[in-house]
Amino acid sequence: MISVITCSRKDPSWDLHQRNIDRTTGSLHEYIRIDNRDGRFGLCAAYNEGVKLSGGEILVFVHEDVFFMEGNWGEVLEKKFADPSVGLVGVAGTQYLFSDTPGWVAAGRPYIKGHVVHELQNGDVYNLTVFDWGKNDSDVVAVDGLFFAVRKSLFDKIRFDDKTFDSFHFYDLDICMQIRRTHRLIVTWDILVKHQSGGSFDKNWEKYAAEFLKKYRNELPASCTDKIPDLSKRISFENFNLKGQAPQLTIA
Repeated sequence: MISVITCSRKDPSWDLHQRNIDRTTGSLHEYIRIDNRDGRFGLCAAYNEGVKLSGGEILVFVHEDVFFMEGNWGEVLEKKFADPSVGLVGVAGTQYLFSDTPGWVAAGRPYIKGHVVHELQNGDVYNLTVFDWGKNDSDVVAVDGLFFAVRKSLFDKIRFDDKTFDSFHFYDLDICMQIRRTHRLIVTWDILVKHQSGGSFDKNWEKYAAEFLKKYRNELPASCTDKIPDLSKRISFENFNLKGQAPQLTIA
């Protein structure tokens, strides 16, 4: 079974997210909503509560403004986790984390992987964000936290660090660093999601970035490639406007 865990600031009567999960999963699943309307949980603490409540062998951690655009993604996950070496599956991530620049997109192409649809400004902006055009699964060292799935058995030895990261940022990179000590992390093109917000790199992000670098100073840089990114030649990701015009999928 798959346990879908989300931290919610919405009133429980709002069920659009759960209905999307129920309609698209294609596998036996449960939906676990951690009520955070009063803001008492940081995201790590909320996810730890979800882990305690979960009964599935695969745990999906997903923001409540992330919606699945294709069906049967649960079956996709079950096939990925049939490989015992896989500990985490995401839809966007990186093959290289620097020791002084912790943002997961920092390395640029060809090290960043995956794709996500972004619906912003109440639908006025509708982009396909492409981190790379490779359609095969890619090994990575960290993923974006908008969506990722983890093998439940790993939580016997890992947990979301709600002491160091007691707000929103770096819960995702932190859990990735824990998992990669024993298992592979992969990004797949086989699951497509729509995210209704973008990233935030404010003073709060900078605070937790410093905490992340301090915690993992002996494990960074983290890499699953034999190359070192040259930031002077960094190639960023691409955005394609999907409002009335399809992306040019032939671009390399």
